[in-house]
Amino acid sequence: MRYLEIVRSFQSNWIYIAVAAIIGCFSSFHSPMLAGLAVGLAIFCWFRISKVIAPLVLLTSVLFFTMTEWRMPTPLNLTEKQYVTITSSYKQQGDRWAGFAKLPSGEKIYLSYQIQDENQAQAFSNRNWTGNVVEVILMPQPQPLRSHAYEFSFTDYLMSKGASGAFQATHFEVVGNREELSWKLAARVSQWRQTIHSAIVRRIPEALQDEILSLTIGDRSLGDQDTNRLYQKLGLSHLFAISGLHIALLTGAIYYLLLQLNVRLRTIYLLLLLLVPVYMLLAGGAPSVVRASLMVWIITFLLFFKKKVDPSDLLAIVLVLTISYFPFYLLQPGYQLSFLAVFSLIYSNQLLQTTSFWLSAFLTTVICQLAVLPIILLHFQQVSVISLLVNVLAIPLFTFVILPSSFFYAICAQLPFEWVPFITSYSYLREQLQVLFIWIAAIPFSVWTPPAINSIFLVVVVLVIFVFLLWERKAFISLLVVFILAVGWQAFPRVNSDATLSFLYVGQGDSTLIEFPYRKKTVLIDAGGVTQFAKEPWQQRNSYEIGRSIVTPYLRSKGITTIDIFILTHADADHTEGAEEILEDFLVKQVIVPKEITELEELAAVVEVAKKKNIPILELAEPLQISTAQATLYLLPVPGSYQGNDSSIVSVVDIYNVKTVLPGDLEEGGEGTMAAMHPEILADATVLKLGHHGSKTSTTESWLELLSPKLAIGSAGKDNRYGHPHISVLERLELAEIPYFGTHQKGTIALSITKEGTLQMKP
Repeated sequence: MRYLEIVRSFQSNWIYIAVAAIIGCFSSFHSPMLAGLAVGLAIFCWFRISKVIAPLVLLTSVLFFTMTEWRMPTPLNLTEKQYVTITSSYKQQGDRWAGFAKLPSGEKIYLSYQIQDENQAQAFSNRNWTGNVVEVILMPQPQPLRSHAYEFSFTDYLMSKGASGAFQATHFEVVGNREELSWKLAARVSQWRQTIHSAIVRRIPEALQDEILSLTIGDRSLGDQDTNRLYQKLGLSHLFAISGLHIALLTGAIYYLLLQLNVRLRTIYLLLLLLVPVYMLLAGGAPSVVRASLMVWIITFLLFFKKKVDPSDLLAIVLVLTISYFPFYLLQPGYQLSFLAVFSLIYSNQLLQTTSFWLSAFLTTVICQLAVLPIILLHFQQVSVISLLVNVLAIPLFTFVILPSSFFYAICAQLPFEWVPFITSYSYLREQLQVLFIWIAAIPFSVWTPPAINSIFLVVVVLVIFVFLLWERKAFISLLVVFILAVGWQAFPRVNSDATLSFLYVGQGDSTLIEFPYRKKTVLIDAGGVTQFAKEPWQQRNSYEIGRSIVTPYLRSKGITTIDIFILTHADADHTEGAEEILEDFLVKQVIVPKEITELEELAAVVEVAKKKNIPILELAEPLQISTAQATLYLLPVPGSYQGNDSSIVSVVDIYNVKTVLPGDLEEGGEGTMAAMHPEILADATVLKLGHHGSKTSTTESWLELLSPKLAIGSAGKDNRYGHPHISVLERLELAEIPYFGTHQKGTIALSITKEGTLQMKP
């Protein structure tokens, strides 16, 4: 009797065990202080749920904390010859090969190799690397200085994959293959994926290849970043990556087809029990695929034996099983979103019970969007406002047209003869749908970008409040609380009297953000960039976009969607290459550049995007003053024809009598011209940004004497080959007793200016 009572206490309560397991893992990932949440959950269970569950919550949290601590990757120092086994996770792009490998001890590392010539590149491309044993000589891969908290973190990425470090191979030679059954199976699955990939690339029109590969086998190697951003903006990303919906539709279609063929029900269940794990491996084994496949497999298994289980218990058990196998799944956004979305639907089952298909589709979308909102904002900084409507229209199209067509043409591509019927018509249909998606995405204010949530603890607090109020059946109050928090969070910059100057770390480049008090004006000066060197076709990779990778996330983290003034000080690539991405990602009201540079090749892409979006470009020929009640911005052009660095626009911003001078790449000659023309504007500065990244030809003694700044800021790349900031400049600053801070030391530097005129460096 006591045993049955204990068993019954678990029914519909596995969710608390799952939450305790999550808390235990995150206590290891972030801070043991999070364990306090487990104590609070146990107290709640003791008084409101079950006195059996309460101690198990604490025990589960401790067990998962201990397990995660034991499995936490430890940094490795590998400098000698090693023999590593390549996993199924690898990628070749141009002259670079990279992937994850296992050491003989079982530890996982990230491995990269610089391909030497075109022949080797072709050989690498044709090879199935999974299970290959490779002799390598390793050296630690240097990690670049992270610009700010919202830039992609390679360290966090390695952690989410359970890897113990990143290494470059200076020697790379295949010496054999692993013979264990698990490695042979992994190699066979990898070979199947390569065969499917090759057939689709050979027989399917290029415009459809990426979509068909991603929807059938989870292969995103041909992924187009512009398309990915489009789907993210529309809130459709979940449809175009294999998820629970795909697994459910696929298994449902197989079930229905076999049923129509009069196959016995138990035989169907047996076939599904065999096919689901195979497809899980074939689809790449992404966390969302593992979750969905495991759920379908367990449901089928229970149906086979005519057993039932509460859906919430099933999902909770699957969660516990998956993070027992690999706790680092919890750090992957796809895993977080997948489970949270399904949990929200399970616990909203009564609300979704309606006879109207369209109402059900709408409510499903609303519930999922609200549930995953904190996670989306934490990872992606913005959420699609129109996704509710778009999903209601897109899900039926996806369910009945796009997904079935993708599987149909993927199968056609594998046939030993040429047969891809109606492919031209389908290509035209998808092209028109894509045009429609692009048109919808262009609707103004279709994306909400609040100031960033850079705290997992804050996300947890909001979720706990929301779930607790829902638990108490106070849905209206819970929605009202979330709405008030969202409005207050969004409105905060508009009522904040402080101004902020942000000197972004963009490597050996330049970008400065000025936020006026009360966000009256947002001014961006330059957008960073890297100089691109010519490469042979086989060497070419997707170029790194500094504007989109560093500047855009930083602006979005502050809730900025509109740039009032975008200044390009001069035409050098390290200042302007990222500008094109900024113009595409934000509403820019005006671009200001030195005269005569819009005809230069360096600005061609910028001018093209500006024309496309009807953004006016002002070629500055005369000084310009822009003022609000609290601040004044002076833009000072150097007279004469364009001369490169010495034609840089000089920006001087005076906020609450705190004056900051931003001279671009101005050198000695330009400094002399500016000093002669505008001494009253430049004199008595509080902050000076070093000209030309701290080059010895800038920031002269006479310039320092006129400005007499209290603080100097430098923008230069860590360990840059130019030696910036030059030792002679640092000596001049030291002689003048001017404190110096550089982005090459600290990453992005943010200064706040209070209405009392106090200058503070933000953490």
